[in-house]
Amino acid sequence: MLNKKKIIRIIPFFFWPVIILVAFFWVYSSYENLYLKNIEYRGAKTTSDIADSFLTYLGNIDNTLKSCASSAEYMMAKGASEEEIRDYLVYESGNLGIITRTGSKGVFGVFKGEFLDGVNWTPDSSYDATGRLWYTEAVKNAGRYAFVGPYYNLRTQDYVITVSKLLKDGESVIAFAIDYVTFKDMTTKPLGNDETRTVLIMDDSGAVICNSKDDEMGVDYAASEDQFKREIYNAWRNNRGKSTYQLRNDGWWNDDDFIISQRHLLYNLNVLTITDANAEMDELKKTALLLGAVLFLALVISFVLNQRKYHKDHESFINARDLNAVANIYGTIVRIDLDKDQLEIIFCRDYSIASTLEEGRYHARETVAEVTGKFVADRSYEMMKEFMDFSSLNNRLKGKQTLTLEFLNYDHVWYRGRLIVAERDQDEKVTSVIFASEIIDEEKRVRDKYQYLAETDQLTGINNRGSGERKIRDLLQKNVGGMFFLFDVDKFKLVNDNFGHDVGDEVLVGIAEMMKRLFREKDIVMRLGGDEYAAYMPGVFSKEDGELIMKRLIDSIHDMDIEKLQGRQIDISVGAAIYHPADSYSFGELYKRADNCAYESKKISGSAVTFYERDDEESTRK
Repeated sequence: MLNKKKIIRIIPFFFWPVIILVAFFWVYSSYENLYLKNIEYRGAKTTSDIADSFLTYLGNIDNTLKSCASSAEYMMAKGASEEEIRDYLVYESGNLGIITRTGSKGVFGVFKGEFLDGVNWTPDSSYDATGRLWYTEAVKNAGRYAFVGPYYNLRTQDYVITVSKLLKDGESVIAFAIDYVTFKDMTTKPLGNDETRTVLIMDDSGAVICNSKDDEMGVDYAASEDQFKREIYNAWRNNRGKSTYQLRNDGWWNDDDFIISQRHLLYNLNVLTITDANAEMDELKKTALLLGAVLFLALVISFVLNQRKYHKDHESFINARDLNAVANIYGTIVRIDLDKDQLEIIFCRDYSIASTLEEGRYHARETVAEVTGKFVADRSYEMMKEFMDFSSLNNRLKGKQTLTLEFLNYDHVWYRGRLIVAERDQDEKVTSVIFASEIIDEEKRVRDKYQYLAETDQLTGINNRGSGERKIRDLLQKNVGGMFFLFDVDKFKLVNDNFGHDVGDEVLVGIAEMMKRLFREKDIVMRLGGDEYAAYMPGVFSKEDGELIMKRLIDSIHDMDIEKLQGRQIDISVGAAIYHPADSYSFGELYKRADNCAYESKKISGSAVTFYERDDEESTRK
């Protein structure tokens, strides 16, 4: 029979292994949750990357179609012939730029009852364009853009996707076709050989446009006989407020877990990334099981011999691993104690920055100001100074855990700075933060390039209508008053007819160049479409100043030296209206006023300017 001392001596050998076992399972559970969050992050990242590609692509399509629709309506309103409209479609189809390189099938449509194609395709006599899906859906949408497809295209002899729009006459339709393979490639290429993820492009009704793995073109997940597909659709519809959510199929022996990330696109389209969480976790579970058994045995032996050393080494390992993982992203990580005005360097690749921080570690505010002055470019200095203003941190971080700012360093490399709340006191006051910075130079420049393409008129290089109007609306919302004017070229059709479209394009480009030279950097200059232009000049409030500006513009356009015009003078009809800071009516009203004035100028021979005359009460009218 065991005596009391033996029992006391044996108890630890049973007690500590149990504690270690429980601890192991707790660590594994925590790591499993972390791994699951990583799976969620990668799924969300895949969704975001694909969505960004689609939004850029669809945005270009949207801008092109808007421009073509506006021009076609203008041409029809001016009585353009069928041949002129076809020539315009051919011209636009040949100048689609980035869209053409990614699968465009050209611009086409029905105009005044006749089918016209931008790539000069002539269908046989049995072809009825008004019976095609792209036409009927556009009519059904009554002026709103219709996204149609995929469907079989008789011209290209393959499957295409079409965006179409009913024009103002109620019967003409303009359309833009893209081959189905382009959409398919945009879902498959980002995944590479990843077998655990599936990407769906699906419309709001549940119909699949394309599937990265299977050929599910047109499959309706909402009404599918496949229960799993219905569950995907229902999970998506019931979680529209979330970007990432989990779908669980409970089985007798095991559970199938899927993580779904979604993001909305244009034209009622959505991108869904479905990740098989079990497949992702299988190797982790097997590895963890084997590692756990070995670790448990090692822990039992080493715990008795050197418990203190083990815990210290283990903690150091975890900290080093986490730090290395973060260091792969961030070049500088600093913890700042706001109460003590002290900073601690966690990681810093730049020796000169690290030296400055180390020297001033007990004067955090002064040191941060010094680093900002030394290592941030002049154009970003004021923004960075405001971003690192600790006195306003509590207000800026109210209800938030992080703030970000993109800035240029002294070597003109783009960085993203991030302030993260590390600690708050019982009153929710921020007491310490972590500052981290990462290089985003390539990402920033690629993003700026795509933004430029999306906002710029491809012919003239100035703002297109969409970006120009958006910038003006932003100024009006901030009560930034000024003068808005628009104009078009008188008898521009005769220039195209008599001298050719190349000369017409030269005139359009020349006018844009004149506007860029004449107007200030803060002025918003844009091409509305066709031969129409507009601009908004902040700070111009008097008719007298406006008349001087318009005279310079008209004189400059008159003096344009385009040899092929053979001395012909270019005249313009201008309408202008002034928006005062106290005004509160919409941009649409401002545009209407200037447009009506331009109409009056049209009645005058030669170049003319008409200003909107307003009464005393109009400033408050919506």
